[in-house]
Amino acid sequence: MSFGLIMNAIVCFAIVLATFAFAVTLHQNKNRQREESIPTLNALIVFWSLVGAFFLFAGLRTLAAYGNFIEVETTLYYIGSIPFALISVPLVYFIIYIILGEHRVSTGVATVFLIFGSIYLIALFGFGIIGPYSDEWGSTFEIDSNVTINVYLSGLFIVPTSMILGLLLLILLQRVPKRLQNRIAFSLVAISLIFDFMLLDNIAPTGAMQMASRIFIFIGVVLGYFSYFSESFDKKLEMMDRRLGVSQTELEDFENENE
Repeated sequence: MSFGLIMNAIVCFAIVLATFAFAVTLHQNKNRQREESIPTLNALIVFWSLVGAFFLFAGLRTLAAYGNFIEVETTLYYIGSIPFALISVPLVYFIIYIILGEHRVSTGVATVFLIFGSIYLIALFGFGIIGPYSDEWGSTFEIDSNVTINVYLSGLFIVPTSMILGLLLLILLQRVPKRLQNRIAFSLVAISLIFDFMLLDNIAPTGAMQMASRIFIFIGVVLGYFSYFSESFDKKLEMMDRRLGVSQTELEDFENENE
């Protein structure tokens, strides 16, 4: 049991380091951004910080499971539920602001999801949880209320996920430079990967499934980071295009013909 739990905790803390490094790097690049990009940048900083906070408590909770400190583990689960419930707020703001460019509208829609997150937390703390259930690879809890799960799924998961997919489709259909299109698309895929697997992480019935979810989340964080800051990542994407027999010049010629 102990080896798997330690590996689980290491993955959690790796996610924490990666997400906080991502948030700090975004903050340091604020001065290089245009003024209209600052709101989305702030939303991303909050998003990645909440992901890091969630896995900080998840890692500590896993260490508590390793030491068989059940009360500490339960308390850390409740604390970690706070960033988990709020993660859709900056995400929704980010998406709405990209589409509309209106701070007030984006704030208003994000506030609705803040209310849903608060309802989720009230239901979670009110109905409680069952567990923990520890095995070789992790420690899980069961939410003792279908109401709590339904509030999260309907208000905090399905709608933001649909927004991500809709924005991804919109970006792919736009006539934007290939490099910019790739960067935005991979960023959205990374965010979607993290967002979806965080839900699975929170409701995973087994430690092995929880561990697998956290590995995919770490991959998503790394993908998100490189899609933002790595020039070599862009070059690799261009190499993939060439291997497929499609060059940037051919793409531009194709677009010009359509015009």
